[in-house]
Amino acid sequence: MDNELNPTAELDETQRLEESGPPAVPVIGERVVPPNGFPRQNGMEADGVAKRLGMFVVESPRRRLADLVIPASTLLQLKSLLTKIKYHHVLYDDFGLREIDPYGGRTAINLYGPPGTGKSFAADAIASELGMGIIRANYAEIESKYVGETAKNIKAAFQKAKETKALLFFDEADSILGRRLSNITQSTDHAVNVSRSVMLLELDHFSGVTVFATNLASNYDTAFIRRILGHIEMPLPDAISRSRLWQYHMPSQLPVQLNAEDRERLVLETEGLSGGDILNIVIYAASIALEREGPACKITLDDFLMAINASKRAKQEIGVSRNANLIKQRQLPLEEAL
Repeated sequence: MDNELNPTAELDETQRLEESGPPAVPVIGERVVPPNGFPRQNGMEADGVAKRLGMFVVESPRRRLADLVIPASTLLQLKSLLTKIKYHHVLYDDFGLREIDPYGGRTAINLYGPPGTGKSFAADAIASELGMGIIRANYAEIESKYVGETAKNIKAAFQKAKETKALLFFDEADSILGRRLSNITQSTDHAVNVSRSVMLLELDHFSGVTVFATNLASNYDTAFIRRILGHIEMPLPDAISRSRLWQYHMPSQLPVQLNAEDRERLVLETEGLSGGDILNIVIYAASIALEREGPACKITLDDFLMAINASKRAKQEIGVSRNANLIKQRQLPLEEAL
C-alpha cells in the first residue's frame, strides 16, 4: 500500500522530520541562498546597464601639456603627480611605499580655481600625456530626478573607465563631491548621501586616473579631500602667462594688424582676466572686424580693446567681479541648497 494511503507511514515520516530538525539552509559565501536561487538579471536590467554605460563616451584628447599655459610652480606640481602615476610600480614596489600606503593606488587629481583658467584644458592634456582616452562625466548627465539612479550612473561611469582604461574627468565636481547631509528629512536627502557614499567607495576601488575640476573647492566633503592624490590650484594668469595666452590664441592665419607695443597693451589691459576670457575676446574682435570689412578685414588694436571692454563690462554687470568677495557668503551649505 502507498504511503499516501497509509496513516501509519505518514506518522512515521512526521516523527522523523521532528527528530531531525528543520532542513539545512544552503549558504554561499555567508549569504543564504533563496529557495529558487539568486535572482538573475533580467532583460530590462541589462538594457538599463547598457544604457547607462552608453552615456559615457571615450574621446581622444585634443590638448597637449606643452600648450597648457600655467605658472611654472603649478606646472611642476602637475608634472610631479604625473610622475607618480607613470612610475607607480617603482614608487610602491621598488621604493617600498606600499608598506606604509597599501591603498596608494588611488590617482585622483583635483584642479580648482576661477572659471576659464584651464582646468578642462589640463584634464585633456593629462590624458594626452598618459596616452589615455578621456571620459567627460558632467554632473548634469549623471544626476537623475529618480531616487537611486544617480548612484547607479556614478557606478557606470567608473565601470566604463575601467573597461576602456580611460581617464575619468568630472567637471563641476563640487556638485558631486559636496558635503553629506546630516539632517535627513526626505528621500532625496537620503539619495544625496547614498550618491556621496557610492562615489567614495568607487574612488577607493578604482585604480585608474580620475580628474576633478571645480570653481568651488571649499564645498568639498573632507572625506573626498583625503582620497585625492593632489590638489592643484589653477590661478588667473600673470603678465607672463597672459603674453603666452595671447600668442597661443592668435593662429598664424588670423589677420591681425598689431605691432609690439599693441601686443604689450593687450597684456596690460587683460589683467584679472582668464585664458578663457582671452579666447572669447579674440573671437569677438575677429567678428567685429569681419562685420566691418568682410573677409579681407584686418583685426586692429581698437577691435581687441572693444572686445576687452565688453568682457570687463559683462563681468561687472553680471556681478562676477563686483561681488567676488560675496560669493562665499552667498554659497549655501549643501543641506540648505537642496
